[in-house]
Amino acid sequence: MSNIQIVRLTSGEELIADVTTWHAGGYLLSDIAILIPTQQNQLGLAPFMAYGVPKDGILFKNEHIMFLMEPVDGLRQQYQTMFGKVITPTTSIIS
Repeated sequence: MSNIQIVRLTSGEELIADVTTWHAGGYLLSDIAILIPTQQNQLGLAPFMAYGVPKDGILFKNEHIMFLMEPVDGLRQQYQTMFGKVITPTTSIIS
């Protein structure tokens, strides 16, 4: 499982984040962005809680999370670009 996951909250918000650790009571997320649908039927990313600076991430309790899942490659790349992560190609250049 990759650490970058889409997280659906019980409030209906969908996040993409680096799931750093799992605790008995929930998940610790860092580099969190909220998924925002645009008028062009695409997804935009915006920083989650942009007015705060969490030191080690934010702990989301299990009862507030509906599910976690892997993002599609295009969304993963957009997220990695936003947070300055190393981008790995999805296909091999050298054969």
